[in-house]
Amino acid sequence: MRLLKASLLLFPLAWINAAMALDPNEQAYADAPPTRFLVYSVTWQPTFCKMKPTTAGCEQPPQRFLTHGVWPYSESIGKYTNRHPQFCTRSPACAEGEACAMSEDAMDKVLDNADLRALVPSDPAGMFAHEWKKHGTCSGQTMQQYFENFVTLRKVVTFEDEAAFKQMIGNATMFSEIRKAFPANTAFRCYKDVTGDQYLHEVFYLIDSQGEPYLNERNLQIGVQCAEQHTWIPRGRA
Repeated sequence: MRLLKASLLLFPLAWINAAMALDPNEQAYADAPPTRFLVYSVTWQPTFCKMKPTTAGCEQPPQRFLTHGVWPYSESIGKYTNRHPQFCTRSPACAEGEACAMSEDAMDKVLDNADLRALVPSDPAGMFAHEWKKHGTCSGQTMQQYFENFVTLRKVVTFEDEAAFKQMIGNATMFSEIRKAFPANTAFRCYKDVTGDQYLHEVFYLIDSQGEPYLNERNLQIGVQCAEQHTWIPRGRA
């Protein structure tokens, strides 16, 4: 039964890995050159639930940013503004030469962390498995240490003007105005629906290993760039 559960956990991850393609501005490979900074990624959950409404917890999505992951990153070079290691084969938590998956016991320990569970979606096991294998194996940490960083580094998720951001919730605001509500060490991903409406999807906080703002990277672009147009920040369950 334990073996079956572990297999079910790994199957969707294997499918994701096989199906992934890189964006034109992306360089991603195992055991990349030394990373320069971390990306603490948070998702505006009401937008995610517009994108994937059948996801667990999307019946009443919380009106807040949920932690997506902590990602080691390399500096931009030329057109490559999304450079990062992935599926690393020299993790101290894995056997040499493989990007190891989480065991069932390791997953149970991570899921038992109440502080962590308060920051992430309601059914995070699949996300955790993916985040560990893709990014955690490149962190130089154990599994336990890597997921603890989701909690200890969450303090970096701040606003330049939180009151202004709250006023934008439920409305469409020019993206440049949304940008002003966040500190300088942030980058953004948006989502566009079939009508062309744009939604704030994710915010990426560029930090060092201690959680201090990293300001030497100005070109980071992960995923869909936010165009300068009216951008929705949808409401959720407050």
